[in-house]
Amino acid sequence: MYSNLKSVQYLVAMLKENKIKNIVVSPGNSHNAIVRSIEEDRFFKTFNIVDERSAAFFACGIIQQSNEPVAIICTAGTAATNYLTGVTEASRRRLPLIVITADKNPYYLAQQEDQMIDQINLFKTVIKYSVSLPIVKDEKDEWYCKRLLNEAFLELNHHGTGPVHINVPIEIGMFAIGNDFTTERLPSINKIDRYDIRTDEIVLEEKFNKLKGKKVLIMYGQDNFISEERIKKIETITKRYNCIISTDKLSNIHCAGCIETSRAHIIAKESGKFSELLPDVVITIAGNVAWDGKGSLKGYSKNFEHWIVNSDGRVQDCYKNLTTIFEMSTDDFIDVMSKYNVDNSNGYFDLWKGKTDNFNMPELEYSNLYATKQLMERIPANTILNLGNSTTIRIAQYFDLDKSVEVFCNRGVNGIDGCVSTFIGQSAVTDKLSFLIVGDLTFFYDMNALWNRYIGKNVRIMLVNNEGASLFHFNQGLQKYPTLNENVAAEHFTTAKGWVESQGIKYLSANSKEEFDKNVEEFIKSDSDKPVFFEVFTHKEVDAKLQKDFFEANMNSADKIKKGVKSTIKKVMGR
Repeated sequence: MYSNLKSVQYLVAMLKENKIKNIVVSPGNSHNAIVRSIEEDRFFKTFNIVDERSAAFFACGIIQQSNEPVAIICTAGTAATNYLTGVTEASRRRLPLIVITADKNPYYLAQQEDQMIDQINLFKTVIKYSVSLPIVKDEKDEWYCKRLLNEAFLELNHHGTGPVHINVPIEIGMFAIGNDFTTERLPSINKIDRYDIRTDEIVLEEKFNKLKGKKVLIMYGQDNFISEERIKKIETITKRYNCIISTDKLSNIHCAGCIETSRAHIIAKESGKFSELLPDVVITIAGNVAWDGKGSLKGYSKNFEHWIVNSDGRVQDCYKNLTTIFEMSTDDFIDVMSKYNVDNSNGYFDLWKGKTDNFNMPELEYSNLYATKQLMERIPANTILNLGNSTTIRIAQYFDLDKSVEVFCNRGVNGIDGCVSTFIGQSAVTDKLSFLIVGDLTFFYDMNALWNRYIGKNVRIMLVNNEGASLFHFNQGLQKYPTLNENVAAEHFTTAKGWVESQGIKYLSANSKEEFDKNVEEFIKSDSDKPVFFEVFTHKEVDAKLQKDFFEANMNSADKIKKGVKSTIKKVMGR
């Protein structure tokens, strides 16, 4: 039998999964659930050492003779502090020691609870990694507990070996008797594997051969400075695997096997057929993605496994099913993957392409969608485009853009602050014509970006001013949230005209399709003798309504969309 506590079950399962059989135990109460679960599993061999100080050194001796990791376990309170000297020795000698300390519920810290101290930071200067497991109550806690365990065990031999610390808070069931100790089998646990450029080629080949017969979605995130050599190897990959290279505007890569998947996602999601596009394996490379399909995939995370590529080897488990980390650069991973010939089928690519080709672009009424679409289709070749968060970057995914245009966005954290400043900084060190599409809250938050001497005549800023945040009208709306405009959507009636003109920037504006179509041609000209600012006035409720209808465009007729938007415009303008 095993303890019914999930955190204990996952800890014991992870010890077994990592083949750590030697356990040094010191006596006490708080760790009973862990100790008895280990005692009753024949896989483990336990050693009882009363003095925790001696126990840690005893474990070091087992490691130096067996050349295998060893775990030590103690009760809560000052018992854990006695491990410090032995753990310090293990640290200096780079011995793979797993320090497991039982603990009380952290809510009771500093509340005069018996035998309770702050154990989380006890060994912070002498260990490679420290985690404190949650008290597991639901599925999210289960995922978090498993993730933390993987993070800790992965660090045992990451860039050299050394000790790690796992703190296990237990509130109920510590005594491991009666109804608290009835679990017959340990649960399955996903052990995350990590590979790097030094991994044996036979092991890597075996790993990639497992993709044979599987549908592979390679999500290519934000990137730039992409070499021709990388493109050739990506095209090799698309010929050797049943895969698609899913891109968005920030990927900045265009080659055979690549598809901007935003349009296909709309069709599949709105028709309720996204499950038809599900992969068997998702591989995420490069930076973050702006593709909304990432959110849809999370709803089907049990249907696929996740591989991630990052140069620091970190656990980044956004789909809650990470199985593999490739600790290497994007170029190194693509080089490795392109060596193997797994599957010549391209049926999965054809499936996505078929959805994309069936996308119906409706006729758009005057709105933020209309302005963004019209400008993106007119932006000259070999220029730079920056996009603001968050509505701007989302809607920009659906419109055509010359493939030579490089696209950028502050997508690291996805915040609105600093988008304009980043754009101005980039434009200051290039002679290329540089465009920015930005929303009003994002612009006014960062309007001091125009208060410097480095704004060149290559700068082109289009501000879509819809008097607040249309995003919240899209996902909440006044019907559900009557006071939305007061604080959340931050309704305002401000114009950038005075500030822009005071900085010596040419100012244009539009309040209708006719004005927009006339002034956009002036806006995109490359021969202006000063920077140009184009303020496009729309309305947030109209923008939100049109955006919803746009997503439904492939289920409803364009006429219905047009009629619905005009009705909304009349209601809004009537108010």
